[in-house]
Amino acid sequence: MRDIFGRFHLAGRKEQRTLELLMIHLHDVVEAVLQLEPLLESARNGDWESVEVISDKISELEKKADGSHRDAVIAISKGVFFSGIRDDFLQLMEQNDTVADATHIAAKIISDTPIDKHSFQILYEEPNETVLELITKTKETVHLLEESIKAIAIDAQLAVSKSLLVEHAEGESSAIRDRLIKRIFSHKNELDVLTLLQLRDFVLKLDDVASAAEDSSDIVIALVTKAQA
Repeated sequence: MRDIFGRFHLAGRKEQRTLELLMIHLHDVVEAVLQLEPLLESARNGDWESVEVISDKISELEKKADGSHRDAVIAISKGVFFSGIRDDFLQLMEQNDTVADATHIAAKIISDTPIDKHSFQILYEEPNETVLELITKTKETVHLLEESIKAIAIDAQLAVSKSLLVEHAEGESSAIRDRLIKRIFSHKNELDVLTLLQLRDFVLKLDDVASAAEDSSDIVIALVTKAQA
């Protein structure tokens, strides 16, 4: 399988610059996702000052991603790509932005209202199905997406295989999400409604990060499929 850019003969400086902008944007998105684990641990330890600091950092990275997204969209819209895949690249950028947006919202859900340690510990009750496992799986999903997008320019087969791994990791993320939600609601008699909803919404939004990454991986597969048409 030939790489997608070799097939379309996209080797000019404009094309390369656009790819650089796409990867810069994705780097900002990944960096935002990586902040979720320290945010989580700070919340678990009751260090809400650190939670706020990390949440602000995620917000800054999300805004930075918006800027790099805008620059890349302008470059792509000027016609540097073959028209048959230009829209796919624009969709890919938009979907990657959704990953950053979901990350930002997840952080805000936790940072806006402190949760007492006892209630937060509900997310850690089981040894293998904790919120930390969910974040680890979310990070894996996003890293696989990054590898998939990097591979587009050099190895289309690798891009597809990595995208399929994104789909698998997202499925595992959803399974962890479901068990965490079930556990949260098993404590509904001891939690006030606002805390219960806050924990639930946090878990759901974490899974939205992985789901958005999986949607991006679908676009990668579409790009490669068009290259083989």
